Amino acid sequence: MSSTRSNSISGFIVNNICTILRKNGTGNVNNGTHNGRRMYGGPNEQMEPLEWAKFVIRNKAENDYPAALSVLSSKAAQGVTEAEFYLGLVYARGQGVGRDFHLAREWLQRAESKGNANAAYFLGKIYLRGYGLEEPMPSKAAELFEEAVQDGDIRAMYELGLLYMNGNGVTRDLSTTYTLLLDSANGGHMEAQFVLGQLYKTGAGTDQDSKEAVRWLSTAAVHGHKGAQILLGDMYTMGDCVDKDTDEANRWYDMADGKTH
Repeated sequence: MSSTRSNSISGFIVNNICTILRKNGTGNVNNGTHNGRRMYGGPNEQMEPLEWAKFVIRNKAENDYPAALSVLSSKAAQGVTEAEFYLGLVYARGQGVGRDFHLAREWLQRAESKGNANAAYFLGKIYLRGYGLEEPMPSKAAELFEEAVQDGDIRAMYELGLLYMNGNGVTRDLSTTYTLLLDSANGGHMEAQFVLGQLYKTGAGTDQDSKEAVRWLSTAAVHGHKGAQILLGDMYTMGDCVDKDTDEANRWYDMADGKTH
C-alpha cells in the first residue's frame, strides 16, 4: 500500500471518529495538530488516537466508547499489539459492546503471542474462571500466569501462588507459593500481603514467624484489607501469636467497621 493511500485511509478514520464524537456531544477532540499528527483529548488534549482510546477504556469514559472502539479496531487490524490487548479487554469487560469472551480470547491471544504480559495475565484469568469455555482450564491459566510472572507482574505472582497453594492445575507446592507471594507482597499486592501474613502465622511454606505474620497482616490492614483487619482483631483478642490487647483488638475491629479514632 502506498504511503499516500495509507495517509488517506488514516485521515478517513480520524474524520469518522470526529463525527462520532460530535454526535455523542463529547468535547474530547482537539482539532489541532502536532508535528503533522492529529491529536485527541484526554487530560491535556494532546494525545494521539491510540493513547486517547486507551485513556477512554482505562477511565471508563462511556460516552467516548464508540470512537475509542473505532480506533482500537483500526489499530488492531494493523497488528498493533497494544490495540489488540485493549480490544480484548473491551470484549472481556463489555465496554461499549456486548461481552464476548470468544473475541476477547482471540484478541488477547494475538497480543500474548507477541509477548504482551498484560494479555497473558488477563488470558490466564479467563482460563482460570472458564469464561466462555466449557469448563475452567487451570493448567493453561498457570502457563499464562507464568509468562506474566517472568515480566514481573505482581498480579500474576499472586494468582500463580494460589494455584500452587491449592494444587489447582499444578502440583501443590507451598514453598513455591511462599516465594511467589513474597515477591507479589513486596511489590505492593494487598491480597498477597494478607495471605503471606497467614503463611508466616501458620508456618506454611516457610518457617513460622509471628513477628513477620503481624507485619504483613498489618501492612494489608492499613491498606484497607478488611479480612486482615478482622484477623488482627481476633489475634489480639485471643492472644494468638501476640500478647492479648483489648485496646489493640478494638482498634483493628473499628478500622474494619470504618470507624476512625
